[in-house]
Amino acid sequence: MNSSHSEENKSKSNSITSESERQLIRKKVSSFVYPVMPENNEYLRNKSQQLKIATNLYELKFVDECHKLTLFSIKINPTIADDNFLLKRQINNYIESYLPESFKKSFFGGNILLTFINDEKNENIKKIELKVNIKDIEYNIKLIKVKEIELKKVNNFQGYNQRIKTVIEILFRNILMRNPNVIKFKDRTIFEIDPKNISSIMSQGNGNIYRGYMTSANITENGLFMLINNVNKIITGKTALKKMEEIRNRLKNEKYSIKDIEYKINEYFTTHRTVLTTYGSLKPYRIQEITFDKTPNNTVISYYDINKRSTKIPLINYYKNQYGIEIKDTNQPLIIAQKNFKNNKNLSEQDYIIYLVPELVYITGNEDEDNQNNRRNRDKNIINKTKIDPTKKMEAINSIFNLYKSNRHKKIKKRSGQEIELKSPQELIKEWGINLGNNLIFDGRIINQPKLYYKNNEINPINGLFRSNKPVSSNEITNNNIFFIYDSNEKINHKELLISILRKCQEKGFKLGKNFDPKLIKGYSIDNTNNWGNIHEKLRSINLNDGYQKKIGIIFASPQLEKYYDKLKNYFLKQCKIPTQHIITRNIDESRKKIRTVNSIQYNIVDQMNIKMGGMNYYIDFKESKIIQQSDIFLIIGLDSKYVKKKTTYSMTSTKHPKLNVFITQEETCNNSIKEEKNNTLKKMFRNAIEELKKAKCPKSPDYIILYRQGGNEIHNKRLTVNELDNFIEVLNELKEKNKDDNNFNYKNTKFYYICCNLKSNLKFFEVNENTNINTNINTNINTNINTNMNTYTYKNPKSGLIVDDNVTQKDKYEFYIQPQFVNQGTATPCHYQVMYYDKDPDKEKDLKKENLEKLSFYLSFYYWTWSGAIRTPAMLKMSSTALDFYFKCLYDDENGYFFDVPYYI
Repeated sequence: MNSSHSEENKSKSNSITSESERQLIRKKVSSFVYPVMPENNEYLRNKSQQLKIATNLYELKFVDECHKLTLFSIKINPTIADDNFLLKRQINNYIESYLPESFKKSFFGGNILLTFINDEKNENIKKIELKVNIKDIEYNIKLIKVKEIELKKVNNFQGYNQRIKTVIEILFRNILMRNPNVIKFKDRTIFEIDPKNISSIMSQGNGNIYRGYMTSANITENGLFMLINNVNKIITGKTALKKMEEIRNRLKNEKYSIKDIEYKINEYFTTHRTVLTTYGSLKPYRIQEITFDKTPNNTVISYYDINKRSTKIPLINYYKNQYGIEIKDTNQPLIIAQKNFKNNKNLSEQDYIIYLVPELVYITGNEDEDNQNNRRNRDKNIINKTKIDPTKKMEAINSIFNLYKSNRHKKIKKRSGQEIELKSPQELIKEWGINLGNNLIFDGRIINQPKLYYKNNEINPINGLFRSNKPVSSNEITNNNIFFIYDSNEKINHKELLISILRKCQEKGFKLGKNFDPKLIKGYSIDNTNNWGNIHEKLRSINLNDGYQKKIGIIFASPQLEKYYDKLKNYFLKQCKIPTQHIITRNIDESRKKIRTVNSIQYNIVDQMNIKMGGMNYYIDFKESKIIQQSDIFLIIGLDSKYVKKKTTYSMTSTKHPKLNVFITQEETCNNSIKEEKNNTLKKMFRNAIEELKKAKCPKSPDYIILYRQGGNEIHNKRLTVNELDNFIEVLNELKEKNKDDNNFNYKNTKFYYICCNLKSNLKFFEVNENTNINTNINTNINTNINTNMNTYTYKNPKSGLIVDDNVTQKDKYEFYIQPQFVNQGTATPCHYQVMYYDKDPDKEKDLKKENLEKLSFYLSFYYWTWSGAIRTPAMLKMSSTALDFYFKCLYDDENGYFFDVPYYI
């Protein structure tokens, strides 16, 4: 009894601590101060190529003659959890019904109210107090006036305008919802769907691609803009129940237990799946969990009748009463799409959970096919429909922009049968006094490509064509440090394919051991590839642990073996500690008639083999490019994390060579609920990264440590910085104190940079075609842009190395966009960099200039060895993200929740 009582008290104290920690983090986030922008490097800036860039940002202004906008903050006692949307909606409805006529053009956005006050009698209202009783709980509501805003000056953004930005985003999404035949997707995306034909399309089992669009408000140094982007969503013709049955049958054949099958089904749906209902308003939901304890037969939910009275009703009867649908399988598991109960004990279970029946929802996204030809044809068809060129992309975006000017009204029918007509988007925009302008055009910069140094050559990469050069260093290939695995049922001469690859190795400068004979290389055939059990049994019979270092395995992946890529990689790394190189045989075999294609593929394979065996392909001379000083030493780090099963796993890739082209990756898992454990994990990894540089015989402590963190939006980046930054600074301070008497490694001059990278920016950049008829008065001023008739102009993707650090950025933030990759199909997405912290030098001599950091970040994107060209982020960040995904796919033990030790060169 005493034991259980102490455990209960312990859990209560933990919950109180975690809540106080959350409040502290919120306070730190709200008081976060961005670093000051450094000086420009005019030399590097002047060497850039100038070009005109169009964007998908549209000018957003409030008309001068409009009334003042009044901002109220809303305080509710007792407090409501942030994600308790049900209760917030109820209180919102009460506030809206109470406000007088002069407040009717108002908008509720969580903890704030944005409203026009048209009545002079109510202009001086400073506070409104309300009381509302919901489920026998009395909520005291205070509306406190924050300030009045002159709308014509709303573009002079300061801190408080971040709240206005959020409200305007929600406002515009709601305005667009007034259009007919649209549904809301997630939080920020709206998809056009015609309810009349969706059922017939889905019943054919072919699926469809629905074209949609999203909007958001963007604050820039030129004011407020509305960002518009078109997006696509693939809706399959397969129900969630059918997919569950497919997974269950496949895993039964592989002799999985019932518990493991349920876990795998849950993992599949919660990892990357959204479902679309086949009834009502065709609403999409993001899956949170699959519950196997609940069924349509035994689940009771709260149901509001026509008179808005809450009644309890079995789920199976709800669908029959509401939609006239008979559920066929009454014992199927249920999908949980919303959970707020844990954060609000005032709600019952029936109030907080939204259950979905798998039989009545379609899954979204691509589905893998067993037939490789079908999958390739399907993927090609999807690409042709979704990857549109920049000119067509701008036409699509402009057509979305025109929806806001629509005068079409939408009629909706209430449960009572009453039909009401909603205002059109144009009427709502006018009521709010908003004026939509043209899209923004400004001057962008293209910076020079880096020079890549191989053993004997110096080249300038053009569209990634630089594979045929000899690497800086390579490894010796002997009869004993290479072997291959192949499918005996495949009618291909695998030994011949291997010999052709070894010839490319020799051309690239690999050393061949004494008495090397390709015929003596061991090959192991897999006779039965029907399931993983047969393959695993065969691999276990092969003795590969013969003591040779830097061994590599070549796996010739037939369509059957290709399905087990993760399991094969998993086996060789866990059991044998051997890296593998997978070669898809059909790609090699089909391309052998095309000399250039087969050379490109095989050179790519050889480059990857060299890195996995500890070699070095090429390097970039950053000092010659005048990015860094001759005596400077840099340590570059990429950091990513993933949250699974109440544990956080960090993956960190860091450089261990002055040329920044040799890396080591480490990973650590810690308990997410124990802050001290997370802090110690980050400190340990950071110390290891610094120590690895010292072990590599670096002559002195690094002058600069630049950490690229996989980030997200502005709020997410702030939270990451508040949670992580102090740990890195603390380690550096410890090293400074510990090594203060060491002349070479005292770390007193080390400058630390913490940079968040967002790969999911919806901002697009297009180069305006020079041959088009553009207004000659175009300049960087916001008031000058192209004609609204976008169809008369053509656009193209910018060249590799586009840098944007003004016009679309904010004045008080150190941020920039880089588009390193050249794209010839569809449109490219830039990476958004936000410098959240850097050690500012008192005399500014050691501060990295803005252009130096931009160019360094761009050049580092060429160090990702599996791609012949630049990728979207610095290679260290991409490698840490790739390693993190790889650990979870191949090395993570689902049952025990731990990782296996692996060589760093995976």
